[in-house]
Amino acid sequence: SRFIELVSKVTLQEFMTQFNVIAENVHKNDNTNFYTQRGVKIHSLEVTAYHCAEASTALILEEIIQETTNRMNRLQQQESENEVQLKQIRGDIEEEKARGELIKIQTENSNAKSKMEGLAEAERVRSFLAGVKDLPDMDTAKAISLWRTLRKEDALRAVSKGGAKLYFTPKDANLSIESHEHVHEDDLVVGEERS
Repeated sequence: SRFIELVSKVTLQEFMTQFNVIAENVHKNDNTNFYTQRGVKIHSLEVTAYHCAEASTALILEEIIQETTNRMNRLQQQESENEVQLKQIRGDIEEEKARGELIKIQTENSNAKSKMEGLAEAERVRSFLAGVKDLPDMDTAKAISLWRTLRKEDALRAVSKGGAKLYFTPKDANLSIESHEHVHEDDLVVGEERS
């Protein structure tokens, strides 16, 4: 009766999760000496089974248990999906970090290569200008113009080795179209008639 009294004070959820604890409290807190007066010593009190007194209550309880079980299963499934998605996101983050490091290294290498090529080109220009400065009628403007012409020749040579097409304007190619009238000796008659 003491057990029934304590059970009536808790909710169904508390009863289902703690019924052995409730039974133990009944045994420990029994001050009535009911059992000892009758020569009975209780070592432990356990609940081995329980069932509802009414069938309608049992049906409702079964539905509650089924829904709770379904909800717990859905939560576990969602947690598993979240964990997989989290691992995928972390993998993507690591991949992007590695890609960023690669781009940084490639940029540094490209910059260093460009700097070295620029220094080499500057040295070629310096050597060329130093080599032509002692030529007669060669001032700095003419030397730079000659250098640019040689560089255009190098560019044309590189382009001609490939399948590319190159178009120049007459100004770029330094072309001019002129019309000259040429007179041949056969056409000139000086004081004589041709026959």
